[in-house]
Amino acid sequence: MTKNNYYNFLIFIIISFLVLFFCYRDFLVTYRMMLLDSYFPYYQYQNQIIYLLTGDESFKDDLPMNIRFLGIYLQLLLYKILPCIKLTGIELVGKNELYECTTFSLAVLNYICKYIFLILFFLYVKNKLTRSIIESFISLLLAIIFLQYLENFTLDRLTILYFTIILYFLNNTKISNILILLSVLVNEKIIMVLGPIFFIRFLCYGQNKSNLLTSFITVFTYIAMILILNKFFGYQFSELYDDAGFYKIILNIFNKSHLSNSLIPILFCIIPYIISITLKNKFDHKYSNYEILIPLIMWLLAYGGGENNIGRYVMHTMPLWIPIFASQIIYFLKIKKIF
Repeated sequence: MTKNNYYNFLIFIIISFLVLFFCYRDFLVTYRMMLLDSYFPYYQYQNQIIYLLTGDESFKDDLPMNIRFLGIYLQLLLYKILPCIKLTGIELVGKNELYECTTFSLAVLNYICKYIFLILFFLYVKNKLTRSIIESFISLLLAIIFLQYLENFTLDRLTILYFTIILYFLNNTKISNILILLSVLVNEKIIMVLGPIFFIRFLCYGQNKSNLLTSFITVFTYIAMILILNKFFGYQFSELYDDAGFYKIILNIFNKSHLSNSLIPILFCIIPYIISITLKNKFDHKYSNYEILIPLIMWLLAYGGGENNIGRYVMHTMPLWIPIFASQIIYFLKIKKIF
């Protein structure tokens, strides 16, 4: 590690510690909302931790949720090493005795991932994309806003953090390829985003050839892992996918839920590319306008997850287009003249 890299890493650690320390109220609110799951329904990954701790089959998750191993075992690690904080004024009825503390560990994981993502994303835009301070701060502000579309209580934050880590190390082929291969242990959404990115950039610019090859290997590895676990280890697909169908990706513009959870976030994801195509100006960013297809590819996940999840799915692409959007905002508002 060079002296400059060591300095940057130290700054990252210090800033992360300070942010996590001073934003603890955000964690407490999230934790309380997770315990009140009857008011705030979400997919409860803490059930898989209860299964790992007790062996009770009734808490065992199904595919693909139970092969998101990084998030599951990070949650288990936090459960093992952190003393459990129990909140007052909450009565848990009909819950397993481990429910509260496993929920605590999941809340901690989400809290850490949120702020580490925001800090790392700022550094990615500033140091790796070599954008100005004002562009980096606008990118950070946009990330804070659009992060609200991702699930607060599951593993979405870890997924987008891991995706950003891959982007941060793309200039290092060895590290980036290792991270891409290991993404099979994180979330299939990363694989679905990375493959099209590298394919488009290779076709258009001849870039990321090694990363593209690794992405192909990762896809086959993920499929093989599912088939092996299903055939030889008794892993079953979730019943949530029993009702899967293309009808789920069709949206109704007169449905308020479809409008707020799906159509609006899709528009946000593609607007930077539409502006780019219209202006014919990329503001020195290195990307292809064909990347507008990537959020639309993520839309296809609604085939199984449902149309009300489309906003979540497409927003996993935000590290790609937010820096572009920030540059366009500066251009239109002439912020550079102000600053």
